[in-house]
Amino acid sequence: MLLKNGEIILKQKIRSLINQFIGNLNIEEKKISVKDLSIFFSVLLATFSLRKNSGLKIDSEYASYRSAFASEFELIQQRFPELMDIFSLIESQIRTELLINIFEKLDAIYQEEDGDLDDIISWSYQYLKRDLEKAAFKKVGQDNVKIKNSDLLFTTQFFTDKYMVKYIVTQALSGFKGARIRDVVLIDCASGGGNFLTYGFNILFRLYQQTFPSWSNQAIVDVLLQEAITGYDLDNNLSKIAALSLFVKASIYAIPSPATTINIYGGQADDNLGFLNPDIISDTIGALTFRTRLDKIDKAGKIKVFLTNPPFMGKRDMDTSLKNYLQKNIPESKGDLCVSFIQRIIQEMNGHDRLGVVSQNNWLYLSSFSDFRKMFLEKETLIECVDLGSNAFEDIKGEKTNIALFIIGDSSDKTTHFYNLKNLSYHEKKKMVSDKAFPIDLTFSLAQHQFLKNNNFEFNYHLEHRFENIQKLDLYANFGSPMQGTSTGNNAEFVKFAWEVNGNPDWKLVSKGGGFSKWMGLNYYKVNWGTNAEKIKSNKGSALRNIDKIPNTQLVYSDTGTLGLNVRILKENQVFIASGPGIIVSSGDMYAHLAFLNSKVATFLLKLINPKFTISAGYISKIPVAPNILNDTFIADLSRKCLALKEEYLKGKLPNIEFEHQEYHLIKDLDAHLKHCILSDLQNDYQRLLLESEIEAAIRKQYNFDEKELKELNSVVGELAVFNKKKMEETDIEKLDMLLSKTMDINCFSSSKSINGFSVGSESILEDLSYKLDTNPSFILSFIKKNISQFKTTKAKYFNDLLHKIMLYELGVKQIFTYKSQVVSIESLIRSLKKYTFLAKRDDLLSLITPILLKHHQTSFFNKPLISLSGESLTIGYSHNG
Repeated sequence: MLLKNGEIILKQKIRSLINQFIGNLNIEEKKISVKDLSIFFSVLLATFSLRKNSGLKIDSEYASYRSAFASEFELIQQRFPELMDIFSLIESQIRTELLINIFEKLDAIYQEEDGDLDDIISWSYQYLKRDLEKAAFKKVGQDNVKIKNSDLLFTTQFFTDKYMVKYIVTQALSGFKGARIRDVVLIDCASGGGNFLTYGFNILFRLYQQTFPSWSNQAIVDVLLQEAITGYDLDNNLSKIAALSLFVKASIYAIPSPATTINIYGGQADDNLGFLNPDIISDTIGALTFRTRLDKIDKAGKIKVFLTNPPFMGKRDMDTSLKNYLQKNIPESKGDLCVSFIQRIIQEMNGHDRLGVVSQNNWLYLSSFSDFRKMFLEKETLIECVDLGSNAFEDIKGEKTNIALFIIGDSSDKTTHFYNLKNLSYHEKKKMVSDKAFPIDLTFSLAQHQFLKNNNFEFNYHLEHRFENIQKLDLYANFGSPMQGTSTGNNAEFVKFAWEVNGNPDWKLVSKGGGFSKWMGLNYYKVNWGTNAEKIKSNKGSALRNIDKIPNTQLVYSDTGTLGLNVRILKENQVFIASGPGIIVSSGDMYAHLAFLNSKVATFLLKLINPKFTISAGYISKIPVAPNILNDTFIADLSRKCLALKEEYLKGKLPNIEFEHQEYHLIKDLDAHLKHCILSDLQNDYQRLLLESEIEAAIRKQYNFDEKELKELNSVVGELAVFNKKKMEETDIEKLDMLLSKTMDINCFSSSKSINGFSVGSESILEDLSYKLDTNPSFILSFIKKNISQFKTTKAKYFNDLLHKIMLYELGVKQIFTYKSQVVSIESLIRSLKKYTFLAKRDDLLSLITPILLKHHQTSFFNKPLISLSGESLTIGYSHNG
């Protein structure tokens, strides 16, 4: 069954089978090592694949497995006797009923599967070893444990999706045709399960058939295995599985001759350097090690085509010996394992050699890799770069896999072709790469020497021929000074919520970040500061940074997250620490700065200069600023209005320090009050959205973006919601009510989120709904106003929030950061609630307030409740109050 749309593919079936198998293991079977289980499954799958290759039906049951598959077992025994020994041992240790179950399921899969079986053996290993991988990762960060020895193998092995393999192999071999193909040797120095080599074998076989039509299949198979394919993996066990996988692949065309070697080498025990060591300690095949085989290939004048997916790991997680080795011997790579592999391969490459690699894309632009880029640009040519970004693997998610596909080697015109697919979905990336069909607006062809002109030799391909008008602009560093914040060394001890420390004068209001919030907000943290950070200074692991600059600091920002740049006003007597550091405005209007940095344009420009999107002082300093923006009185005035609206909004929202109680006793008509609160919040939201759109329009005008540039900007951060001209279509009120309720948290506070998959955040409920409903926010607001009486779910949410606030008020919590600690009976609380007109006649108050006390309050205060319930009593005051 071929992969098409949403159909189940073989790999997914094998994953499901292995998950079921692991789930059914008994206590004794669970003691079998992942290594031995992987070999067992590899041999099992190899027998099925060999039978499939032969065209014979399986047509047997597990009871007759050995005899029915005698020829397949004999082939594996002759070539891989050590694997067969382990297979037989493990087979004897697994219950017969479980083996029967596996056999029957595999039989069903192979009977109906007509798709690509190349990687089935290596993928079975990938799924089996996940438990061991998880265990190794759990060690990281515990008592400064680093990854080393065998754990290094499990935590750095990320197998490559087939669409990437096909693209890399095809593009790396392009141009090698005719008699020249006889000189090509495919090499994978981190071969894993052999995915690159098995697919490379397939391509080479076809090319040999075209070039040497008189050759038999047997002759081609033997020559390819003996001379044209070699690999190495530090994991000796995995190298054997790769060899078995390649053998099965070759057998489709002809069974390799007994004397033909399969040249995939394995590492040695306790060696954590492997290919990183130029000596490359390995086992021996046919009297040659991997090192001597490479030397023999060079001596024969062959063309080496490296195809690989190197291991991914930063120096933070490495053990000291590996880190020190890389810093001493491959210093340009800054201790990054993946980049170190690329550099080592380049050291092995000669004039006509080529490299196709799946790599993290951070070396293209991070300042720490400037020395590596300079070395690379002077020695090699980057022929192609398919910049995939994150979420490019089917089975691996997250920013760790922010990757690109690279073709590196000899190029006569020294031109690099970039394909920017970072902002597309996984399925869009896969289709474009598989079809080799890249839209013109995502394609950039640039002369490589241009990158040598950059200060840090960055491959900022977006900026070379487009956005030319911004390249000569002044950088933000000329107008403001973004700074790092102090590291306490132990936030769990030194940073707490304001209500946890209840007015303790040593604890100062602090900008910690911890989320996405523009203009104002996230002000519910305090830090054990003392008079001038002496409390933190006394902590051995702390690092005081820029505390002398705090009195002159006007703005703060969140330096974590991927939702975009978000900047706020530093409040009076507030300090800042790491993750919520500060900015000093040195030139221009503070409010214009605030507006500019909160714009989608600023986030877009930050992503251009730093595609991995690290929000740091250094990168903010590099944002190019159009003339007059930071002095613009119109933009500054709009900024003040946004700030005032945000402050007004925060006054009604727990647990912000800006929160103020209302005059609850004035509420006579509960339903009218709830409707007023909902519409007031939405009106505030809408006014901010309009003001932000005016700011955005004014800033974009100053940059003078052309139509193509605006299109790219919108593809990254999204078009402004207010520019959507579509009217509200007929909408189900109940569904919209549910949708509206879900856009806010338990405190009826708008939840910051990524808008419809774009790389930018939003705090606007109406903007979120506008994208989801594809309509102008004004129509949504008008519709809600008209039908507000029917928004029962949203009103219920606002009622719970109101009751929670009134309860706090009646319990004496007039301010969340300073209050009187006391114990109050539930009975007295209920009596005090009865004085409110809309609660006076309710006889269900106990059932109403109990879930508020037990769950709502806990969630509202980030699981650090200010009120605790014990029996019939309520304790007001956080017990750990500093």
